[in-house]
Amino acid sequence: MTDPVRKRIRQLIGEKNLDLKSLSLALGKNHAYLQQYLERGIPKELNEKSRMLLAEQLDVDEAELGAPRAAWQGKPTAADQEQIPEIDVHAGAGGGGFTALESHSSNGMTFSREVVRDHWRLPDWILFSLNAKSGNLAAFPVQGDSMAPTLMDGDVVFVDTRVRQPSPPGLFVLADEFGGVIVKRLEVSSNPGDEDIMVRVGSDNPNHMTKDLRLDEISIVGRYVGRFTR
Repeated sequence: MTDPVRKRIRQLIGEKNLDLKSLSLALGKNHAYLQQYLERGIPKELNEKSRMLLAEQLDVDEAELGAPRAAWQGKPTAADQEQIPEIDVHAGAGGGGFTALESHSSNGMTFSREVVRDHWRLPDWILFSLNAKSGNLAAFPVQGDSMAPTLMDGDVVFVDTRVRQPSPPGLFVLADEFGGVIVKRLEVSSNPGDEDIMVRVGSDNPNHMTKDLRLDEISIVGRYVGRFTR
């Protein structure tokens, strides 16, 4: 099985150099219980008691092992303490520039407090599956249908604000000329050695136009890593 919870459990067991048989017995199960769970997907999910006992043995929060939000117990993990800001995409609109940004560095962007309308918290196993750290992420609501059917109006995208170069190609959040933000698909369209680096700015909805801009004409906020959809 390759789902994120099993992948995380395997990682933790390997990091702590633990034995599957001993762990299974510690859960009050037969010696092959965890091997069957990890390799054959039996059972499909850990029950609440097994998840709690396994979290104790691995010294992690139950959230890392797939516990629902309501079932989180014990001290919060570092990832649970770190909040991901959700940016009000209307806050800077009409300002003639990206007014939401406070500062940026190799570790990502910091946004002005007045444009942060809420916060997200993601458990460690989700961050692990996204290959991201919460301190480097920001969340942006999607507006309009330009990226349909990939992204729909009302979705919330999570963006790694450390990654602000369109290579390799992919989805990025951009600051537009009116001070708002948009999601677009970016790909370098110029050839190596060309004087200007040109980037193709496209939409997944064929009803919206594609254009080529110089890299220095584009304000990239970060690379898309995942989304919440209703």
